Amino acid sequence: MISIPPTVSSPPTNTSPELPKNGALTSLDFLRILVAEFQNQDPTQPSDPTQFASQLVQFSNLGQLEGIKAELGKSPSSGLMQAASAFIGREVVAPGSAVGVKGGKATSIVYTPGVTDGYKAMVYDAAGNPVDTVSLGTVQSGAPQTFAWQPSSSVSDGVYAVRIVDSRNVALSGLLEQGIVQNVSLSDAGVTLDLGNLPISQDAVQKVAQP
Repeated sequence: MISIPPTVSSPPTNTSPELPKNGALTSLDFLRILVAEFQNQDPTQPSDPTQFASQLVQFSNLGQLEGIKAELGKSPSSGLMQAASAFIGREVVAPGSAVGVKGGKATSIVYTPGVTDGYKAMVYDAAGNPVDTVSLGTVQSGAPQTFAWQPSSSVSDGVYAVRIVDSRNVALSGLLEQGIVQNVSLSDAGVTLDLGNLPISQDAVQKVAQP
């Protein structure tokens, strides 16, 4: 009887993918390793199905973790914008002495006189040129007042500076900008609220109310 020598299988070639230098595995790396494992397994000792199922679960969990990480990476800005969008349609007040004009409508200025006196509001364009002067009459001290400017039809859209002065032409300090938020935007500097051609920082808001 002729003896046939047993077939000797050549050792499997190591085709496992190179691991990332930083040691962090992605789901794609995990899948490549799993495929390489099946390609190089010993035919006489195939992989344990239980281990295969376990690896599939790990692969699924890894994909879910990567998805969560991606969402968490987005959450700071998306969460910030979601919170800022709640300002839209609300009236806000922030320190400042400018009004925005859009479509013939202007935002307002809140001022608090220190003494009872006659006051007037002086409006200037971006170049510092006088645009309008409005008499506010005699105003009692201590109570916040609102200057709601009514721009003429010749006034173009934009930002205008305001000075509230007394009878001696002394300007009041501590003016506040007031208006209804129409839009919000996000930049590296943070969230900006648009009151109608009058941008203010969300961080500067002192008061929020229904209009």
